[in-house]
Amino acid sequence: MLIFQLTSIAILILSLINTAQAHYVWLEREGEGPAYAYFGEWIDDIREKAGGLLDRIKAPRAFLGESTTSLPIKRHEDKLEIVVKGQGDLRLVENSMAPRDDAEKGGRTKTIYYAKAGRSETAAKLDLELVPTAAEGNTLILLFYGVPLAKTEVTVIGPPKWEKHLTTDEQGRIATPTPWSGRYVLEVTHFEAKPGGSDNDKFDRTRHITSLSFVQRDGQAWSEKR
Repeated sequence: MLIFQLTSIAILILSLINTAQAHYVWLEREGEGPAYAYFGEWIDDIREKAGGLLDRIKAPRAFLGESTTSLPIKRHEDKLEIVVKGQGDLRLVENSMAPRDDAEKGGRTKTIYYAKAGRSETAAKLDLELVPTAAEGNTLILLFYGVPLAKTEVTVIGPPKWEKHLTTDEQGRIATPTPWSGRYVLEVTHFEAKPGGSDNDKFDRTRHITSLSFVQRDGQAWSEKR
C-alpha cells in the first residue's frame, strides 16, 4: 500500500513538471495601454495562478520597441500586468529559472521563456523570436540569435482556438494563415544542445520557448465566447 502511494505521488509530481514544461508565456495588449502576461495554455484557457505555477515566473523583464528600459510589472492572481504606454512591439523574457532534471532527455535542462505582442517591427530583440518580413505582415521569419532557424515547428492558434502546425522553410519562414479577425498566438520551442552554468546551476541544454501574439483586424468575425 505504501509503495502504491509513493508511486502515485511520484507520478503526480512528474505530471506537474511536464505540464509546466509544456506551458508558455504569452502577452495580451490592446492599443497603447497596459499589457498582461499569462503563463499556461491559451488554447485550453489555462492561466496559472499565484501560489502555484505562475510563481515560476519570478524575475521577468519587459521592454517596449527600441527601448531597453525595463518596464514596471505588477502581480495579480492569474497574470502579470506590465505598466506600459506608447507604440511598438512589447517583449518579455524570463531567464532566471534554475535548471531542472530532465527525465525525457537526461541530465538537466534550463528553460528560458520569451514573449512578444505585436508584429510591427522586423528586427529581432529576443534570442528566439518570430518577426514579420514586413510590418503587420503574415510572412514571418523565426530567428535564433539573429539567424534564421530552418525546419522548426511553429504552432499557430487562431481566435476560435483553432490550431495548425507549420514548419519553417530553409530560410526560416512561414506563411501564417489568419482567416478570422481576432487574437492569434504562435508558439515555438527550440532546444540548444550546449551545456553551461556552474556548481548547482550546471545544465546540459537550454529549452527556449517563445510566443508571438497579435490581433488581426480583418477577416471573418468570431466571438470569443465559446
